[in-house]
Amino acid sequence: MRTLCLACLLLAACALVAQPPSSANARVSFEQRWPQSDPQWFELVFQSDGSARYRSLPHQDSKSSADDPAPEPYEFSFTLSHHSRQLIFTVASRLPRFQGSLDKLKVAFTGTKTLRYDDPAGNSALLSYNYSSSPELTALTTLLQGISQSIELSQILQFQHRFDKLALDSTLRRAEELASLQRLPEPQILQPVLQRIANDPTVLNIARQRARRILQDSPAKPK
Repeated sequence: MRTLCLACLLLAACALVAQPPSSANARVSFEQRWPQSDPQWFELVFQSDGSARYRSLPHQDSKSSADDPAPEPYEFSFTLSHHSRQLIFTVASRLPRFQGSLDKLKVAFTGTKTLRYDDPAGNSALLSYNYSSSPELTALTTLLQGISQSIELSQILQFQHRFDKLALDSTLRRAEELASLQRLPEPQILQPVLQRIANDPTVLNIARQRARRILQDSPAKPK
């Protein structure tokens, strides 16, 4: 059933990217707040030329004392693939039509999501939701959450490669599972650290093999 749902989302995405490209100078932002998750907050901001900025705040343990340092935000800049840019700007430009698709069913809380579109004329549209029955908005949300997962995994792998190589295999196993479900979009985000791990003889061979498999299964360049 999960595989069928993912296939439906992909079909919806393919239909969307066939639409004409968005106007220049538009801007899309997406924010998710979910205190129980890690990260507990993240934001993605996209410009119409494909440049993108990501910010997140790691989960703070409820057992932390007042003397413990507050978690520091993480920031990352990258360039979107053409395919993702088309999907993001096509769906975001239609924000008002999705209002009737929100929270029609009683579903589990998966974070408060806020999507905003600023058009070239300076007009803005804003939508906040937990769940939507719209295939278009669901496909976009899945993509944006996947980009966040890719960036967070890249950060973890970079840290482990420097300071905790024995933990790499467990993280790479998770990355391999997500990649098999097509939940790690924008492969250019993970490719640099995966390449370093795959080529490092000081890393356990099983972890190097996982890194190579993920690289082999992802496209060489985003399109």
